[in-house]
Amino acid sequence: MVKNILILFSMLFGFNVCSAQKVLVNVFMEDKITKPISDTIYYHPGRPLTWNDFQGVPDNHHFGEAVTASGYAFDADIKIEGRVIYLNIGVYTFFSKKSSWKKPGIGSAYHLLHEQHHFDITQVSAENFINAVAKAKFTRDNYQKLMSSLFDQSYEECDRLQEQYDNETNHSINRDEQFKWNYRIEDMVKKGQF
Repeated sequence: MVKNILILFSMLFGFNVCSAQKVLVNVFMEDKITKPISDTIYYHPGRPLTWNDFQGVPDNHHFGEAVTASGYAFDADIKIEGRVIYLNIGVYTFFSKKSSWKKPGIGSAYHLLHEQHHFDITQVSAENFINAVAKAKFTRDNYQKLMSSLFDQSYEECDRLQEQYDNETNHSINRDEQFKWNYRIEDMVKKGQF
């Protein structure tokens, strides 16, 4: 899904901007509203996940007891005025109810917090992407490639951190490590970065 957004980004911005000299970027976290009947939950600190959100069919061959399907993407638009390219980039984090699941017998607050932290890691990764875009030096010649590269790097870092989280906590089985990660992730969420 996310790769499709990047392709769309390239298609939208794949026109000739040779006369433009400057690229001004406005990047921000979008405040998307979750609709009750939608499959998608948008990240909001006041709306934690519940077990009812995990509506997918469990994979009985999967070693885990639950799976959180989350990611982040961006909406972008471009405007050219004279010799200036204006890029507006709104980033958002999402959770898919139909792709997230839990096995029967799983329903504790402890395990739900482990899954919530996967969603939190995704949100922090989206904020890191925003910071990287804000610091980048875009030009008329590099903005398409640089945007794609920053997104890919950010997503790879998110995947690495998700894997590290599961490995060190042994998918929440190692309670001591889980408690350490709980504090670490809560700190990351407060700071908006890792």
